[in-house]
Amino acid sequence: MTLVKVGEAGDIKENTGKEVKVGETRIALFYANGKYYAIDAICRHQDGSLAPGKLEGEVVECPLHFWHYNIKTGQLLDYLDGVRLTTYEVRVIGDQIYLEIENG
Repeated sequence: MTLVKVGEAGDIKENTGKEVKVGETRIALFYANGKYYAIDAICRHQDGSLAPGKLEGEVVECPLHFWHYNIKTGQLLDYLDGVRLTTYEVRVIGDQIYLEIENG
């Protein structure tokens, strides 16, 4: 695992998200309930970014067609069973935000 810096505490307001890029991977970083979460940024429906989506608790709504994902588990909550986005471990060290990314 590699730690990759993706921002600073305070970059993201409560109950909002921000898209970050690690290599070629687009990741949606969210701040909700005083905690950071990170999942693949791209909705499985029509490739819209989830980062600007409406966030309520641990659920983000895709702004394009209203699909809902759990930001903690990556699980799609409606329409199709078994669809899950990759989640990433977020670590805050001092005031820096890092993601744990698998090597390779």
